Amino acid sequence: MSQQVLELGRRTEELQQVIKVRLPNLQDAAKDMKKFEVELRALQAALEQAQATLTSPELGRLSLKEQLSHRQHLLSEMESLKPKVHAVQVCQSALRIPEEVVTSLPICHSALRLQEEASRLQHTAIQQCNIMQEAVVQYEQYEQEMKHLQQRIESAHREIQDKPIATSNIQELQDQISRHEELAQKIKGYQEQIASLNSKCKMLTMKAKHATMLLTVTEVEGLSEGMEELDSELLPAHPTHPSVVMVSAKLLSVLFI
Repeated sequence: MSQQVLELGRRTEELQQVIKVRLPNLQDAAKDMKKFEVELRALQAALEQAQATLTSPELGRLSLKEQLSHRQHLLSEMESLKPKVHAVQVCQSALRIPEEVVTSLPICHSALRLQEEASRLQHTAIQQCNIMQEAVVQYEQYEQEMKHLQQRIESAHREIQDKPIATSNIQELQDQISRHEELAQKIKGYQEQIASLNSKCKMLTMKAKHATMLLTVTEVEGLSEGMEELDSELLPAHPTHPSVVMVSAKLLSVLFI
């Protein structure tokens, strides 16, 4: 019995020494994980802000030109996502945790999904800008056509006003009446063309906004799912979160093999 007690004491002392040596590694791993979490939260916040801007009801009430300008500004701001994504990648690569542990952590899977969502969100913003750019170009062409038609209407009105109907000569009277009728018919035709162009402008605006909305809805649905998963996996401030315990348990199982 005394021999067994001595053996148990010896093994306990050995285990204590191993723990003493390995504990700093475990503490370093926990620090790495917290830094990783901070960078993930920064990326998450930036994505949520971009998402909120893309889905803002106010955006849909703007004109095509205003929407294009707004989306171009957003796309420019989204360049700030690149260093945040890079920071997440650097932190994950620097984790002082065995590879088999890293690849099995849900938070690392979420980090990858979040990086993919950042890329997709930026791609969506680019697509929206392209749609709006094409719509604005077409809209401006319609506006130019309407402006030209309006100038023709004004010119016809001036001709009618500047040349009052003469009453001294029957032939001149008939010619002027015929010319006025011709101008009136032209004015009517111009007005119909303007009305048609106005309808095209409205339809163009509707189609462009609908196309960008479909892109936004598809993107946001995927992003929201990723955010919910990430929120459930990120670590809170206190060190006794299950994720910390899980990492610690996996590390200990590896370290003591």
